[in-house]
Amino acid sequence: MTAIKFGTSGPRGIVGQEFTTKHVQAISLAVADLLLAKNKHPRIVLGCDPRKGNDPKLGAGSFTKTIVDILISKGVMVDVFDSFAPTPLVSWYIRKYGLDGGLILTASHNPPEYNGIKFNPGNGAPAPSEVTQELELKANQYYDREIKSLQIKDEKINFINKNQEFAEDLIKNITKFCQLEKGALNFPVVVDAKHGTATSIWEEIFKILNIKKYKIINAEPKADFGGIEANPTKISSLTDLKNKQKAFQAPIAIANDPDADRHVILDENGDLVTPEEVCVIVLDYLVNKNIPVLGIASTVASSNLIKTACTTNGLEYAETAVGFKYFAPFLEKGVQENKIALAVESSGGISASFHILEKCGYLPGILLMGILADTGQKLSELKTELAKKYGKYYFKEDKYEFEATKKVALVNFFREITKENLKTKFKDPISLINKTDGVKVEFENGDWFLFRLSGTEPMARVYAETQSEQQSDELVKQAKQIITFF
Repeated sequence: MTAIKFGTSGPRGIVGQEFTTKHVQAISLAVADLLLAKNKHPRIVLGCDPRKGNDPKLGAGSFTKTIVDILISKGVMVDVFDSFAPTPLVSWYIRKYGLDGGLILTASHNPPEYNGIKFNPGNGAPAPSEVTQELELKANQYYDREIKSLQIKDEKINFINKNQEFAEDLIKNITKFCQLEKGALNFPVVVDAKHGTATSIWEEIFKILNIKKYKIINAEPKADFGGIEANPTKISSLTDLKNKQKAFQAPIAIANDPDADRHVILDENGDLVTPEEVCVIVLDYLVNKNIPVLGIASTVASSNLIKTACTTNGLEYAETAVGFKYFAPFLEKGVQENKIALAVESSGGISASFHILEKCGYLPGILLMGILADTGQKLSELKTELAKKYGKYYFKEDKYEFEATKKVALVNFFREITKENLKTKFKDPISLINKTDGVKVEFENGDWFLFRLSGTEPMARVYAETQSEQQSDELVKQAKQIITFF
């Protein structure tokens, strides 16, 4: 067991236990080594969400101050956002200003007792696996040594605020193909910021778009997220948002997670528009406008709606392991070919090649607002059109918790799974066992289920999709029984 474990987006842990000042020091030293190996005078940006230990003013003893002190002492120049900064802002700033990378102190949608660190290299995308593996190795080597605390003078730190510029850039890029002129969006909008980092940029966006009637709930950044559920994809946490949407008669409602890289969209009835549905609505809009589109990148855990839409429109479909970092090559291909490439994951991450290589919780809401204004349609109508054109899909996610001592046996079991030893357990013929990330069992009728082991907890995530809600529930139960009795 190592002290520091990098997951898909970096290390996370409970503050005071798996995430302490020493952990942060060791990770910062590893990042400094990585940067200095490529550039004698590297420059990096640092942002943070409002969790315990995060302080954009660099108060003594804060994790932010610890990171800055380590990096500057090693010869790394540091720009620091002077207020709580969402992940997409950090990603945009890295690329816009040609930095060597960026760090974000956040545990994303995890509860407030957690904290974490994300590292994005010079392209602004989440760090690829080979980089996170190197950082994990170096960080654990430093963690095993004595690390001295440092205090760097503040005059060496460059404080920045780029909220307005980020919002202007984002809207300018969307306006090239979507109706976002001032006054076009003459309908109310409601946002749930989850007491995270989203509010200040949403306010800039509404100002630029001249949207007068809007409401941001849970707006103020709070270390404990005001005691509410931080994960917006838990629909039960959106009751307040739905009530405000109904009172405002808003045709769209948006929720973000604390670092504003994930989104949830509700239609005018308060019903969920899944990330995949959002992405295909955007895709159809672009295709109907005759705008050059490359296609969509998604993951093994995302809906078949994406693949069907791309195939139907003669566009590229790229399926990857779970993690937004795997989408960067596809998004960059879109830039190179001067076509719009989209990327989406079922957990609420979306981006596009004209924006950033990191997921952005602002992008889908603005795109849909523009589409609603341009088409005059309701979101529920756009969803209905998707079902008619591509079919209806029912996605289900669950989890299976097990004793930690069973993990090795489960890993071996998943490695050895074949069509032959599973075919007697299901009435429908299996077409493929996909082991890109976990084990995905695909049936000839298009149904599928997926096992993915957590990298940090004794738990397996179980996903399933069919064209019936009841069938999806049943397929999840069948999949969990396979693990239970293996």
